Amino acid sequence: MRIRTTVAALATAAALAVPLLPTAAQADAPAGSSDRLTLGQKAARSAQHGTGPAPAIAPGYIRIHSLYQYNTGQCLDADAEAGGNGTRVQVWGCNGQSQQEWLSRSDGSLENVRFPGMCLDADTGRAGGNGTWMQLWQCTGGANQKWFTRANDPSIYNQAYNNNLNTVVDRDTGWGGDGASAQLWQKVNQSQQWWQIVPA
Repeated sequence: MRIRTTVAALATAAALAVPLLPTAAQADAPAGSSDRLTLGQKAARSAQHGTGPAPAIAPGYIRIHSLYQYNTGQCLDADAEAGGNGTRVQVWGCNGQSQQEWLSRSDGSLENVRFPGMCLDADTGRAGGNGTWMQLWQCTGGANQKWFTRANDPSIYNQAYNNNLNTVVDRDTGWGGDGASAQLWQKVNQSQQWWQIVPA
């Protein structure tokens, strides 16, 4: 059974000065360099102002829906048959299962709920070039495991490999059905690179 964050756990996190969401001051930071928001910060801003492409979400737990126009109803998904380092991340029909649920942390990392301790990771072997794999890897705190969004932009960026905001999370259009790979690709402003963050 999945154990959700409780009031006691939130109090413990606050006592340790590791908040799951930013402060109101951080959420209200002006545009500019600060418009690069972690997913947790984006949630806080949306919750307070009701603006931006992502709706207000419950603290921490999210699902990431693909907005690909040719195949709707798919979510960012970790291969449920695996779970170790290198587990494939793909798009799959949204099914409410825990491999499609992520814990968004204030540092920008996304931990998979089905596989605790495993984070959404951009493979360092291709250094952010087109086709860089997205996978699960043991959470390290590295920049290749940190993700952010920007105001009024439905794309998701990797902290290490965004190439001056020209590289984003992309679903492989070569396969239209379930199992299409999630990867990094040069930004083309098309729907295979658009995502909606929703509460889990």
